[in-house]
Amino acid sequence: MKQCPACRSDLADDAVACSNCGGSWQPDGSFRTPWDVEMARQAIERERKVSAAERFGRLGKPIPHWFLESRSGCGLIALVAFAAALTACIAFVATV
Repeated sequence: MKQCPACRSDLADDAVACSNCGGSWQPDGSFRTPWDVEMARQAIERERKVSAAERFGRLGKPIPHWFLESRSGCGLIALVAFAAALTACIAFVATV
């Protein structure tokens, strides 16, 4: 017995097509699902992704986006990093 990759129904070992969903094995060994079965699978997958995104959205705004807004301190952080790098360069040149 083997299982249909599209609908998971049990099939005989020598079956070349699924009697349940209509999918068939191609000569190259790949499995081809009918259009309506594939569209139903993609609709279910899309709904799963949408519900996951909605659950994530209820948690609020993620922290990385906070730094991209105006007046968030991003400019101050960049200025401090630049000052630290400049100080390190001056200290290195002074010791050489």
